[in-house]
Amino acid sequence: MLRKLLKHEWYATCKVMVAINLALILLTFIGCCILNTDIFNHKDAVPMAILMVILYTLSLTVFGISTLIYLYFRFYRNLFTGEGYLMHTLPVTPMQLFHSKLIIGYLWTLLNTFLIIISVLALTFIAGYHFAETHNAEDSVQLLQGFQTEPLDSNNFANAFFEFFGYTPLQFLFHLTQLQIIGSFVSLLTGYVSILLGQLVEKYKLMASIGFYIILYIVNQIVCSILMILPALRILVQDTDNFLRSYYKDMMGYAIFSQFFMGFVFYFAAVFLMRRPVNLD
Repeated sequence: MLRKLLKHEWYATCKVMVAINLALILLTFIGCCILNTDIFNHKDAVPMAILMVILYTLSLTVFGISTLIYLYFRFYRNLFTGEGYLMHTLPVTPMQLFHSKLIIGYLWTLLNTFLIIISVLALTFIAGYHFAETHNAEDSVQLLQGFQTEPLDSNNFANAFFEFFGYTPLQFLFHLTQLQIIGSFVSLLTGYVSILLGQLVEKYKLMASIGFYIILYIVNQIVCSILMILPALRILVQDTDNFLRSYYKDMMGYAIFSQFFMGFVFYFAAVFLMRRPVNLD
C-alpha cells in the first residue's frame, strides 16, 4: 500500500514542483546566455551587474522557499484538515501516510537543491571562463585545469583554493553535496515536526506550527554554531600555522555531522508524534 501512496503523492505534487524546477532551469539558461556575451565588459555595466546578481540571488531564494512552503502546506492540508478525514479512512497506517509524504517531499527538495547548486556552479564557471578567455587565453586553460583532484603549482587555481579551504574544488563540491543532501532532509523535517507539534495545541494550530518552526530553526542553528566552535578550539590548542585552511577543512565535517544529528532527532520526533491520536481541524 505504501507504493500506491508514493505513486499518488508523486502525481499529486508533480504539477507544481515541475513548474518550479522548470522555471529554475529557464533562469539558469537565460543567465548563462547573458554571461556568455560582452554585455558586462565595460565599466558602466557594474551597477547593472550588481542588480542582476541581486535579482538572481533573490530568485534562487524564492525557488527554494517556494518548494518547502508548498510541501509543508500539502503535508498540513492533506493530513490535518478536511482532506485528513479521507486520508485517515484509507486502509493504511499513519506511518505509511507520513513516510509517503516524507519520501516524495524529500525527493522534490533534493532535486530543487541540486538544480540550485548546478545553477550557481554553471553561472560562476561561465562568468569566470568568459572573463579569463576575454583577457588571456592561458587563464581559461588554468581555470579548467583548476577543477582537478590535486593542486599542481603555486599559480594554479586549485592550489589557491586548496590553500584557503583545505580542499580542491572537486573535493569541496563533493562535501558540499553531502551537506546539502542531509540539509535538505533536515529542512523538510523541520516543517513537518513543526506542523505535528502544532496539532498538540487546541486552538490556532497553524500559528502554533509557525511558532514551533521558528523555535526548531533557532535550535538547529544553535547546535550548528556550537559544533562550528569545536574545530576552532582544536586548532587554537594545536597552534596550527594555517588557521583558516584547517578551520574550513574541519568545519565541513562538523557541519555534516550536525545536520545528520538534527535529522536523526527530527525524524524520530516526527515518528513519535505521528503515532499519537490525530486531532483534525
